[in-house]
Amino acid sequence: MIAAIALNELRLCLRNGTFVGLAVAMLALIAGATALSVQRLATFDRERAAAEAIDREVWDGQGARNPHSAAHFARYAFKPVPQLAAFDPGVTDYAGLALWMEAHYQNPAVFRRAEDLGDAGRFGDLSPAWILQFAAPLFLFLILFSAIAGEREQGTLRQMAAGGIAPPTLLAGKLAGAGLATAAIVVPALIPGLPLARSSGGPVLPDLALRSGGLLVAYGLYFVAVGGIALGVSALCREKRTALIALVAIWAVSFVLLPRLSASLAVTLHPTPEAAELSKQLREASSALRRDTAYQEKMEREILAQYGVDKVEDLPINYGAYSLQQSEERAHPQFEAFYARLDAIHGRQENVIMAASILSPVLALETLSAGLAGADRHHQRAFAGAAEAHRRIMIKQLNDDLMFNAGEAGYGYTADATLWRQIDDFTYTPPRFASVLSHYALSALVLLLYAGGGIAFAAFALNRAQKGIAA
Repeated sequence: MIAAIALNELRLCLRNGTFVGLAVAMLALIAGATALSVQRLATFDRERAAAEAIDREVWDGQGARNPHSAAHFARYAFKPVPQLAAFDPGVTDYAGLALWMEAHYQNPAVFRRAEDLGDAGRFGDLSPAWILQFAAPLFLFLILFSAIAGEREQGTLRQMAAGGIAPPTLLAGKLAGAGLATAAIVVPALIPGLPLARSSGGPVLPDLALRSGGLLVAYGLYFVAVGGIALGVSALCREKRTALIALVAIWAVSFVLLPRLSASLAVTLHPTPEAAELSKQLREASSALRRDTAYQEKMEREILAQYGVDKVEDLPINYGAYSLQQSEERAHPQFEAFYARLDAIHGRQENVIMAASILSPVLALETLSAGLAGADRHHQRAFAGAAEAHRRIMIKQLNDDLMFNAGEAGYGYTADATLWRQIDDFTYTPPRFASVLSHYALSALVLLLYAGGGIAFAAFALNRAQKGIAA
């Protein structure tokens, strides 16, 4: 019976000129967004590969110079954009795609694509995930607003009740029919983008199958929740027109207005410090050793005792280079504390948005979708952490070369391409989703509750409607 109802709903949709028009529009939107996202991913990968090659060439060709001067000359770490970002780019356009790994500083990421796009930047937000998160609910509302209210107007709801079709059966059939209609549009539009995304470059996530499956489940729960809301409202309304107005209002408030308001509220309640203040804090972290004279004295005593000499001049190493490396290591916890504070602010902003997800499932889906795609704040922090680990290794190699090889030349000592070629290129593999799962547990729970709540609401409303007819 459920299958019969579902197929009947699908046939009615295909015969409906309004549905066909909406379906063509959705198909075009998803296909266009997929093509745009794949093209953007390919562009990112070409630019990254070219930048890495140039960075390596410039580094190796810098000529003879003091190793610490080379540490300031520095190198870049370029972030590879994972292939699932073609589906959901997340913060890709707004987070930096490169980090300058110079001596004494743990720099923030730079080269944010959104800064270069100007007014056209909003078109860069168009992605398959955006279409499914914001346009698909309106599509479902427009094809389901009459699902129960229309049956009531035509008198067929009474006939189905008299024929022994229970509310759970009718509900399951209606949802299945809407699901088939939606899948008939979404799947053909998305499938061609998969091989294109794989051939466009970018790293393959180490758990691509798990993440892809997670996206299917997340969006499935989302559509069940949206469908349940649509059927519930349709069952509560006696006229199709009333149901349509109510559902469009729900979409405008919960799926369009609320996400914007919650983001603005989050930044208002927990503002990010101004760029000048952040720069000042980074400079203070960098000069931690220079400002700590007591530690400088302790450091000198320890190195003299280690080598059994009385004066810095008698050390078999270059003490200046040793001080430079100690300055680096002294600043490490300062930088970690700085970025932990900044990360905590962003976390509090996200908590505000998660609190608002009680009123809109799209907020929970945005968080989970970007996380599964490997394109959110937590994956950006993983990239920054990997770049910082590489920076520390690189700077220590350069300082050690100066420390142990300078001899009497002191700061006049120079190294050449033999040393530069020993510095490895930065490589990065995104973390497995299991290692960052705790960040998304609440979002997944909210989606699950919305799906269950949507079905329960629809069942209650349909049961109420059938009892009202029987009365």
